[in-house]
Amino acid sequence: MSDPAKGTHRKFSGNLNASGLTLGLTAVILSILFVHTRFLEGEGNGWKRIITSDWAGYYAYLPSFLIYGDPHWEKFTSAERKAYGYNDYNPQYLTQTRGQPVNKYFAGEAILLLPFFLAALLFSWIAGSGLNGLSFFFQLFTGMGSLFYILAGLYYLRKILGFFKFREITISLVIPALAFGTNLLYYSMEKPAMSHFFSFFAIILFTWTFIRNNHKLSTSSSCLLGFLIGIIFLLRPVNVIPLLAFPLFLKHQPGPVLQKFRVFLNPVLILTLALTLSIQMILWYLQSNQWIIRPYPDEGFNFFHPRIADFLFSYRRGWFIYTPVMLLAMAGIFSLPGRRFSNTAGFILFFAILVYICSSWWCWYYGDGFGQRPLIDFYGIFAIPLASVLQPGSKTLRRVIYSLVTIFIFLNLFQTWQCRKKIISADNMNRQKYFYVFFRTADEYRDCLGGCEEEPFYKADLSHPLAIFTNGFDKQEKGWFGQEPWVNWSKVVNNNPVYMLTKEREFGPGINVWYDSLRHDPSWLFCRINLMIRDSIPGASNKAMIVVSIENHSASYNYYVAFRLNDIPQSSSGIWRPLNFSVCIPRVNNPAAKLKIYLWNPCKGSFMMDDMGISIFGRSRD
Repeated sequence: MSDPAKGTHRKFSGNLNASGLTLGLTAVILSILFVHTRFLEGEGNGWKRIITSDWAGYYAYLPSFLIYGDPHWEKFTSAERKAYGYNDYNPQYLTQTRGQPVNKYFAGEAILLLPFFLAALLFSWIAGSGLNGLSFFFQLFTGMGSLFYILAGLYYLRKILGFFKFREITISLVIPALAFGTNLLYYSMEKPAMSHFFSFFAIILFTWTFIRNNHKLSTSSSCLLGFLIGIIFLLRPVNVIPLLAFPLFLKHQPGPVLQKFRVFLNPVLILTLALTLSIQMILWYLQSNQWIIRPYPDEGFNFFHPRIADFLFSYRRGWFIYTPVMLLAMAGIFSLPGRRFSNTAGFILFFAILVYICSSWWCWYYGDGFGQRPLIDFYGIFAIPLASVLQPGSKTLRRVIYSLVTIFIFLNLFQTWQCRKKIISADNMNRQKYFYVFFRTADEYRDCLGGCEEEPFYKADLSHPLAIFTNGFDKQEKGWFGQEPWVNWSKVVNNNPVYMLTKEREFGPGINVWYDSLRHDPSWLFCRINLMIRDSIPGASNKAMIVVSIENHSASYNYYVAFRLNDIPQSSSGIWRPLNFSVCIPRVNNPAAKLKIYLWNPCKGSFMMDDMGISIFGRSRD
């Protein structure tokens, strides 16, 4: 591969060639998948779920401010309850600041979605459909906006790779490797309103603008760079980290390293950046009468305990486990274009800082999903070393690498399908579960995995439990319900009573606790649950569940989660098995809330349980 630092740069033309055809085909396939997922799959109501869950928080600025003129979220929240059909719906994207509801997400995605939102307003007005921000055209144009920015990101990525003189065949492999060989595909179908696609585009466009203009910035380029840095920050603030490393691993021109950082001191760039960031400050002021707030009061980083190994290699959500094509990208950092030694050192520094920060987040697996979603933002950057490793000089080596890329793309497509069909769990995976469903397709494997092993929430106080409940089922215990029937069977556990569930007994024992008996101030809760299980017949407990619920979690919201007892379906019987679970419950604001944790046996299988324990923890009072 030639060195761009030597001589002039090639102007990468927009003529239709191999990479252009690949990009066009990728656009067609992603568009077909979008239409199929949202309009043809199931009952064809997938479009109603484009704006949903936490992802609605990124979008919510637009309808709340532009339709309802309501910075306090009451009207849009009411519209969400009506649209979703949940009377007790309570948006998790809202937090409290001095008693005022504040959107914890930044406004970068809303800014990029603004043209699509205005188009949705126009089409909704023409069609006479609801102007509530959640009707058909709003959902449709939000999904189209997400797809547009994914494809625009790939378009500019093609320009970047051409700028560095990668072969057409290499670029033609990198584009589908990112689109179909990573978890970008899964999230584009399942959660199209998430912010990572918009960050993916913004970081790629920033990279393209930077490498083309850093040697001589025009006023327009300075404005664009300042705007892009601001948008990248307003999408996800931690994403500004790679910007600081760009001058190191994209040093394609000679000259002192520190001179490359001078681009960030351009007055026009700084002014544009300040104006872009001021948008968020204005929005904060309108919501809370404060110019600067802490939008994530109950969440944060554990910088002294990063989960780097889990973040990269765990079966729960490890990046290299679920996106193995990026292992090839790691090999490519030693053959980056330009001044290779300094570029390699710069990329290693960038990667180390990025992984350290992402793995230090209190929930290092970032909720339910497939693979590590925060790294989607940087796939345009990882495409450069991936392209480097895809064009070695040896034909034999190229064939081996091309074969590996093909295998990794196929594996990602298959596991994406598994995750969408609930064969791979989006919540809790481990090594045993992973290999139990590895390359499985039969219906019996759908939604068959259980267990729950969540991380303690940020600043959970695990040294001082709020309450501990234990029950050996040999006597009535305070705080428990449903403790009978007991069985005294000498062959079970040394003549000790146990609890027996049968076809006549759908609900097992549990606890029923008022929140104000645990603590009086609002807090998240972390629960550890352990018990012993013995199946009377093979598979008797496979459909049984642990239920964790809070009645009146807030003034208008109830909380409910249920998960199966067994990690994988069991076929043994007559053996006592220990089970352990941990679950996080979002901040409880209502002192009159009631916590219930109990066993549910919907299929009424016959099995025994014993030695059940429940420990409840709250947030430290610092």
